[in-house]
Amino acid sequence: PDCREIFYQAFNRVIETGTRPETRVEIVTPLIHMKKSEIVRNGRELGAPFELTWSCYQSSDKACGRCESCALRLKGFREAGAKDPIPYAEQVRGA
Repeated sequence: PDCREIFYQAFNRVIETGTRPETRVEIVTPLIHMKKSEIVRNGRELGAPFELTWSCYQSSDKACGRCESCALRLKGFREAGAKDPIPYAEQVRGA
């Protein structure tokens, strides 16, 4: 999946291969090794607009609340002691 470091390393190799040597383009992933709860805590400290972020792969107007991505997001907010500001169709217990 696209959340692994190896994915971005491969992408950077493609970029390097497909661009001129004097053109510097690189995908940087400073959050890749952080837990979701750490990302939420840091984002809150920085005033990140979480209401503008989206994780669900199943739905578009409301997050489904059931897929793995929603479960990980909800768990991250819960562990950070924060309420997730996006709308959910439903939330699985314990998520």
